[in-house]
Amino acid sequence: MATFKISVFRHQERRDGKYPVSIRLYWQRKTAYIGTEYYVTVHRINQTRRKGIFEPKDSFVIAELMRRIELFEKEKLHLGVDIYQYSARELARHFENMTANRPDDGDKEIDFLDFGFAYHEREKQKGRSVGRLLTTLNALKDFSPKGLPINNLTANMLADFEQYLRHERIITRINQSGTPVTIKNKPVSDRTVNGYMTDIRTVFNRARDEYNDEDAGRIRITHYPFKKYKMPRFPQPGKRNLPPEIIRSIFLLTDSELDDASRAVLARDVFMLSFLFVGMNCKDMYALRVTDIEDGRLTYKRSKTSGRRSDEALISIRIEPEAASLIRKYRDGQGERAFSFHRRYSTSHIFVSSVNKGLKAIAQKCNLDVELSTYYVRHSWATIARNKCRISKSDIDECLNHISAETKMADIYIERDWTLIDNANRQVIDYVFP
Repeated sequence: MATFKISVFRHQERRDGKYPVSIRLYWQRKTAYIGTEYYVTVHRINQTRRKGIFEPKDSFVIAELMRRIELFEKEKLHLGVDIYQYSARELARHFENMTANRPDDGDKEIDFLDFGFAYHEREKQKGRSVGRLLTTLNALKDFSPKGLPINNLTANMLADFEQYLRHERIITRINQSGTPVTIKNKPVSDRTVNGYMTDIRTVFNRARDEYNDEDAGRIRITHYPFKKYKMPRFPQPGKRNLPPEIIRSIFLLTDSELDDASRAVLARDVFMLSFLFVGMNCKDMYALRVTDIEDGRLTYKRSKTSGRRSDEALISIRIEPEAASLIRKYRDGQGERAFSFHRRYSTSHIFVSSVNKGLKAIAQKCNLDVELSTYYVRHSWATIARNKCRISKSDIDECLNHISAETKMADIYIERDWTLIDNANRQVIDYVFP
């Protein structure tokens, strides 16, 4: 009889350190594999198996694939004696085709949280920035721990969820060592509520796209709660930029002047690198490959928007002399990545958090009455470029790797000239360091 086993192969490790999860099919003394859309990190693998075959220990992935295996078991019964006409490879292909591009399980009720977590995983595999979405889904799971049928996601439910967010909450999370930790969450602001609801609306719209087929007259999700529910409005934030003299004073801080030496020194250096690289995102800095720094240039794809653009948000910046010593200081000696940040911090999220904590210490040292963070770098670079160096807004958009609706068509025909970015960056650096 055909049997199934969820499997991970260590030799299939990808460049980003993740492993594809497969379903192993054993049939007529032969083995074949059914591919899935799921991936796990090495920390989510049970490493007690032999011969390079392991099992995932990610509870969400296991639950999703066990439901899939249930479908395969039902299909086995449906095939009856015809199953013997299939070889192991043919049967695996048959099962794989059953689930390819199939978002539903027959008439089973759609669970919004199940769909949301699966959508989050797919977007993450595409390299898109979905950290807040996971926070939103976890908050929704805290609110509705037994699941959330999508038909129950109504305007009234969203209003109740909003009130839940606006009160102090006690939640439980699993830390990196697998230990449950109790956390007291403060009431959230209008801005945060708006962000959570925007994420829920995005996932809801994706579910409608996948489950509804208007052409065939097959509509499984018939309601739309966001017609009635109104998003909370919030005032636009003030500009998060620093004047040139403050940026200069941060860069000139010596190691001995910083109280929290290791973290604050790192924060100062990362802040400087980001500024010299035209407001580079710290997440991208953490993930830079060795080949991204070659021939005196930094060339990379901005992760925040790469999945939404045909040019994959590629940008190339000349490495200025001021950045050379910092590149040498943090170069990865083992050549795995461009910088060694990943050796001190296991994820980019922890890296950015540590840098921001170091920046808080720097803000105190410089007597700055602001919540200094890495966000200030891009805002400061753009403000100085425009207000002090008189660089045009369109050129600043180019430097910040933004895409303009007005120039989108022209960008198809015009070859990129990176010297525009190089010259603008040099002007800004010369202004800050006259």
